[in-house]
Amino acid sequence: MKLSPARGAALALLAAAVAAGGRLLASDHQDTPLVEFNQRFDVNDVYAFPGASPDRVALVLGTSSPLTPAGTPTAAFGAKHEVLYQLKVDNTGDAREDLVFQFTFTGPPGAQQVQMRGPVAPAQVGIANTLVGAASLAGAVGQSLGSAAAVQLFAGPRDDPFFIDLEAFFRILPDRRPETGPLSTITQGPLTFRPVGQAVDFVAGFNDLAIVVELPTAMLTANGTRPRFGVWGTTSRSRVR
Repeated sequence: MKLSPARGAALALLAAAVAAGGRLLASDHQDTPLVEFNQRFDVNDVYAFPGASPDRVALVLGTSSPLTPAGTPTAAFGAKHEVLYQLKVDNTGDAREDLVFQFTFTGPPGAQQVQMRGPVAPAQVGIANTLVGAASLAGAVGQSLGSAAAVQLFAGPRDDPFFIDLEAFFRILPDRRPETGPLSTITQGPLTFRPVGQAVDFVAGFNDLAIVVELPTAMLTANGTRPRFGVWGTTSRSRVR
């Protein structure tokens, strides 16, 4: 089996910033201008890696920057009427989703509920997506849901695993630097990242909101008949009212 982890919608641009007034931003890849107005639409990273046993796989969608550790208790996913979160799986090699996981959230910050649909064939392929069927798992954000022998789901704050030496990055591509804050003054520098041991992880100690699914690999590979698959994540405006 060959797993193909993706880096969010549009293979996420590397970007993060420190805004004026001492406000700190976590890993924020700013995939589209929409996330400038609502960080809950932001896709940070998508990961696929082996699960708790050789026959299982874990999929992770990271979203919603910025989150300082102190701000985590009040962090919230976008509401069901606002944001539809999805993990999409192609197991036929045509770069079109054959299966989707859909995630919606209800309730106030600190007491949200999550519903997951999937893995199931989508009603539409591409950017126009509506909810498919009834929820297969539901429960409280921050809790492990489901069964270790079947599908498990977790949604909630987790340490952002992304590593980026932003100062070095903005010296290579100064046109990507923020307009305010200490990183805004960076100019063109050495066209290389700092060596191991000298690089600084700018997002260390920051959280994002993670959606984590672990399940039998066979559920994504048609019981092994399609052993190669690709995974990517999207957010979109919900069509639920």
